[in-house]
Amino acid sequence: MTDVSGRIVAGIGFATAASADEVIALIAACLAEAGATASQLAAIGTHARKRGNAVPLHVAAHFGVPLRLLDDVDLSMEGLAEGVASAAGPLRLGKRQSRYATCALADCRPDFTIARFGQPPIARAVMASSTVLTSSAGP
Repeated sequence: MTDVSGRIVAGIGFATAASADEVIALIAACLAEAGATASQLAAIGTHARKRGNAVPLHVAAHFGVPLRLLDDVDLSMEGLAEGVASAAGPLRLGKRQSRYATCALADCRPDFTIARFGQPPIARAVMASSTVLTSSAGP
């Protein structure tokens, strides 16, 4: 499959027993299999039910890309990793599995933007209320 835009999203799924190191190694293996490099990653995505889990935060930080969370309505395919990845564009590499994790890669559509891909790991409403509280605080 050819690279559509030069940017790739890694969709991940993982069990509670998965470590960040396991997921990082799986993504690296998937990138190598797809003939891609970590510098081509635009984002790491997973299901919104993983909000608050440290593993995807560590994985995204390792690769220096944003973490995005997707809800069931955002997913168009069966399978978490492939569903998340394909929300960004056409699959480059279907689901691969390690002991406790799965990963799929997609080439980002030309019109792909992080702002329209899922949601950040911290709810905007919480961030907004925090900003309002700190903005109105006195000296």
